[in-house]
Amino acid sequence: MLQTSVVREFSNMGHDGDRRRFPGFATRERLHSKTLAPRDAHRIELRNGDLLSLQAPLAAQNAVLLVFAANGEVSPDLLGLKPNSRLQANQFQTDALCGWIAANGGDTAKDWPATKVEIGDVQVLRAQSACTLWVVRPITTENLIAVSEIGQLLVTHTPASGNRDDLMPPYLGEVRDEFTVARGTADSYEVQPGEIVQIIDVEGQQCSDFTALRSDALALGLEREIDGTATRSMVRGAYPGPGLFDKFFDRDLKPMMRLIQDTCGRHDTFGMACTARGYEERGFPGHVNCSDNISGALERFGVERRVAWPAINFFWNTWVDPMSNQLMTSESHSRPGDYVALLAMDRLVCVSTACPDDLDPINGWNPTDVHVRIY
Repeated sequence: MLQTSVVREFSNMGHDGDRRRFPGFATRERLHSKTLAPRDAHRIELRNGDLLSLQAPLAAQNAVLLVFAANGEVSPDLLGLKPNSRLQANQFQTDALCGWIAANGGDTAKDWPATKVEIGDVQVLRAQSACTLWVVRPITTENLIAVSEIGQLLVTHTPASGNRDDLMPPYLGEVRDEFTVARGTADSYEVQPGEIVQIIDVEGQQCSDFTALRSDALALGLEREIDGTATRSMVRGAYPGPGLFDKFFDRDLKPMMRLIQDTCGRHDTFGMACTARGYEERGFPGHVNCSDNISGALERFGVERRVAWPAINFFWNTWVDPMSNQLMTSESHSRPGDYVALLAMDRLVCVSTACPDDLDPINGWNPTDVHVRIY
């Protein structure tokens, strides 16, 4: 029996009700699971750090793993394995595997060096490089009479946290720049009139504070950022609610940004970004916070530090209680890959955060990264 180390990775998802609210979307880990029938051959594209879990909950099962490197060579070492058997055509349905090998210019010989493993409860393997894995549940035709008594074999693929291409939305056009705002940090950037800023919640249920300042005012030593009171007055919207305002204004009532697209539909348009004092009052002095992060990110533009920054709170699920008029909050509604796209109407200095709040449900109890694209 092949011995492998079991690796457990956890990601707190909050309440189960929030998973059910978005049927068809996987959890933060983006698990891809499949139960293999006898003689099945299942292909999985693995990247560096991805996890493969093999589980036989009812009874021990045999599986054969065939690992191909990017150059088409059989390379079981990419999963920390060694070849110990030969996979033969009479053990499984070969059409899918042979078709894939032929499509990639390989040799479809009906005998491949492979690794046979006996699966007990759970075994987990970690990919050491990008590779293509075929998981085969072998059984020869003379043993098919016993198929109905064979237990389940469950194969689960968990992409590594850094492998996020499958979570990202399609590009909206030609990208001038893009970068990731790591969780618990902020980053500043400049945009020109007519450029589009796309702010992406990569893994879902992650809030991102945003503000922008007019560059021409900064050149004169003035700070003219997006103003919540001015914007609410211009669009005649008093409270946060589903959706976003069409335009955002500064205190001089000059339009700064216009909404192009919003795939989430639930944000808070102008609460304060989280502050050091807010964490202190809850017993967590020194907790990293968005307001200090915003001040730090804007320092290179000569912007004065502030104890608290007003901001557009993208993906923050808030509402006003109709009885008490209190501002209420719960887990974000945003799904992996949800985004907001804004058109710059002036030359601007912008800042985006990946909120570090792990004390409230707003980030699903698990702060993650935010990605920014500029078109």
